[in-house]
Amino acid sequence: MLLGGMVTLVGFAMVEEDNARYERLEVHVEEVKGMFFVDAAGVQDAIFKHDSVAGTFVADLSLHAIAEWVQSIPAVQAVEAYPGLNRSLHVRVTQRQPLARLHTAQQAADLYIDIDGKALPLSPHFTARVPIIHAPSLEDASAAFDLIKITSSDPFWAAFIDQVVVGDDRQLEIIPRVGGARISIGTLENLQTKLDNLLTFYQAQIARGNLNDYKRIDLAFEGQVVAQRYY
Repeated sequence: MLLGGMVTLVGFAMVEEDNARYERLEVHVEEVKGMFFVDAAGVQDAIFKHDSVAGTFVADLSLHAIAEWVQSIPAVQAVEAYPGLNRSLHVRVTQRQPLARLHTAQQAADLYIDIDGKALPLSPHFTARVPIIHAPSLEDASAAFDLIKITSSDPFWAAFIDQVVVGDDRQLEIIPRVGGARISIGTLENLQTKLDNLLTFYQAQIARGNLNDYKRIDLAFEGQVVAQRYY
């Protein structure tokens, strides 16, 4: 009798679940360092293009399809969709994180490069405060992107680098946020030594009060900092 009662209860539960309908959609977008490339309204719109959710049978709505609809938003990194106990469909979204902005030409649209080195279209609703890379293409920007990725974890260099210009033979030039000098670092070889030398040079010039006297600083020569003054 006990076994029969359990089977009956399970049967009723399965029938009830088959007849259950979603009542609402709840979306949560995880914030990434103050960036808002994806918002809940945009996620809802991407889903509502295909299904209104409210009133849809739970058994008829594919969670895999929900994830695919939301992944159509370029700035979405990952999607988790699952039903809640209160007849709600829960959708949790993580965003892609831009690390740099790429400018290739005046007639071409800029784009972001995310932390994985992949292209990300600009957003009409939000602008990320990230360094700008000037390069002919995404492929040519790879060395500059590596520079930004390496220095992004250091608060000083992350705040220091405003732009990176990729020149001939992919030689790199930094345009800093302070001072008027352009800084040539050449390649990424011995990068830490070059940055240490640059920091020592800047500390000395700040102490003397003549930081803005130089228009170009060259770190390409091993163990040297070659600075050119304004004349």
